Amino acid sequence: MKSSPSVPTSRRIPAELDRHLAAHGAGEITSTSVYIDQGGELVTAEAIAGLRALRDPLHRKIRGLQLGSRLRRRLEIFASYFEEARPRSGAGDTAFREVTFALFYFLKGFDRIPDTIPEVGLLDDAMIVQFVFERHSVPLRAQALRSGRAWPVDL
Repeated sequence: MKSSPSVPTSRRIPAELDRHLAAHGAGEITSTSVYIDQGGELVTAEAIAGLRALRDPLHRKIRGLQLGSRLRRRLEIFASYFEEARPRSGAGDTAFREVTFALFYFLKGFDRIPDTIPEVGLLDDAMIVQFVFERHSVPLRAQALRSGRAWPVDL
């Protein structure tokens, strides 16, 4: 898998969400589920606007992944969902907030396993994406079908 350099996202992310994204210590995170729950709760309208402003770096980083890889395909679904399932007000529902959180986690680049480490740098990103994908596959699939995209059966 190719990896892009870390994208300077901090100035686009609300401080509390940025701190949560950087949480690495054993006492800071009790489980992946809790980490995602808490991260989703920290997604605000301000964070959504920040991610919209980072649309180009996000898409560049996704395109830098191996073509056809499961991680890339899931992130493409997340990016489409983020663009199409815009909340009418506030930060949206749980699925939208957690997808947004997963996109920030992927984009941030300096996370549990830095993306620059060859062969393993994206394992933590894949774990977060996998968890959110499984948790919210129904609304993700529904949005894809509403938008006229076929749902990949092998994800």
